[in-house]
Amino acid sequence: MAVLITGGYGQLGSWLTYQFAGVGKEVIVLDVVGKDLDYLKEIKDKIRFVRASVLDFPKLVEVFIRYKDKIEGIIHTVAITADPSLEGNPHQALMINLTGTVNMLELARLFKIKKFLFASSGAVYGEVKDNPSELTHPLHPSDLYGASKVAGELIGQQYEHHYGLDFRSARLYFFFGPGRLPSQQTELFKNLLGPLEGLPGLKLEKGADQKLGFTYVKDIAYGTYLLYQAENLKHKSVNISSEQPISFLQMVSLAQKYSDKPTQVEIGPGKLFPRGETLDISLAKEELGFYPQYTVEEGMREYARWVKKNAMRKD
Repeated sequence: MAVLITGGYGQLGSWLTYQFAGVGKEVIVLDVVGKDLDYLKEIKDKIRFVRASVLDFPKLVEVFIRYKDKIEGIIHTVAITADPSLEGNPHQALMINLTGTVNMLELARLFKIKKFLFASSGAVYGEVKDNPSELTHPLHPSDLYGASKVAGELIGQQYEHHYGLDFRSARLYFFFGPGRLPSQQTELFKNLLGPLEGLPGLKLEKGADQKLGFTYVKDIAYGTYLLYQAENLKHKSVNISSEQPISFLQMVSLAQKYSDKPTQVEIGPGKLFPRGETLDISLAKEELGFYPQYTVEEGMREYARWVKKNAMRKD
């Protein structure tokens, strides 16, 4: 049996692919593009790539017919994240975030696939003064991205209620690491991590007064894997993040520290995102045994090595 991962060649999806294939699980990678990611080469015999968009429902039906006896569960990672591209074109972003999620839930219902993990976000809590917990903080998004993730969670929970789907939500937070070069990322990460690639003209209008729980992507993927694998869960929506927030200025400083050709970054005063600093991961510790393995600096150092190796072979 196989797990189907939407966006399986994306930054998160590719590390989930690595995580599952690394323990011998077959993975069906559903993505709009194929990628030659170096860290997937060692387990490529466990990966089946299917080129398809989560918005192309007829094509998706064909895929599920082809693999109907192989798919044990779905992990849905595809989304447009909080970025100027979302605010500038909300219709397209919300089509992907909402319709794409509904399409995958409906395919799970039609083909009687019982397990579904939704890659949600700490953005569901909105702007809070403390570190939000799943048990004490309501869903109160403060932007369209957060609202789209709340909608995905609520719709998924109703699919569970009405159709018996085992629906789980991993609430993730500001992850970084191999899979995309800084130049291929959202404006936030392009500017914070751009010194690793020596990118010029790096500038954020706001953010000098903000800290966030930046988390290495391998930790995010491992926590998500644990949530998918867990049995007899008491709670199905779980925060996965670093416990230690770090400022935008510190992120830039670390990127410069591990770069062979560091460049400068201008960051204006104030906060860029209406978010709490990080997430309370007590539940992930208790129910999943999840503890982050990387500090931000350890992750930055490892990511810097990957950037140096891959900067000359952009897709």
